[in-house]
Amino acid sequence: MNNSESKKRLEGLQKSKFFSPEIQDALRFAIEKLSDVQHHLDQLPKPVMANKRWSQAEESKIVELLLGGNSIEVIANNVERSPNSVFSRLQHLGIISINSTKVIDFKHRDVEFKVERPEIDLYRKCIECSESVGSKRLTINPNFYRCESCQLNYEASRERESK
Repeated sequence: MNNSESKKRLEGLQKSKFFSPEIQDALRFAIEKLSDVQHHLDQLPKPVMANKRWSQAEESKIVELLLGGNSIEVIANNVERSPNSVFSRLQHLGIISINSTKVIDFKHRDVEFKVERPEIDLYRKCIECSESVGSKRLTINPNFYRCESCQLNYEASRERESK
């Protein structure tokens, strides 16, 4: 039930002759507070990009900015999105994890969209468990950041979240 529906119900109760003056005053006070809340909500600025899908270019840009060492707030300002939106997108992409206590090592990341590709670090550590990602996995795709077992766990948790 939203504020306008609540307000209408309270106004209907207020018109009722069955309540004492004290209860009618309390209803009037509640109606005024709901009006104040609605006015305040109407004044809040709406996010510029709310409900807009992320493009591949935007995703690449936020990953590049994160791997460049920028904070979530700086990235959000750069792409004109909210910090929560940027954080959620990075989490969705598997770049960051709220369950991990490990810090991302920016020096050993290979970003696919850079023009000059550095040498592949075949000894990259998993961002979840700090075990080796595996040279075979990195040879197949140098953008893997999780070992095989952590990646399977991550994909299984994403599948459970989507249900």
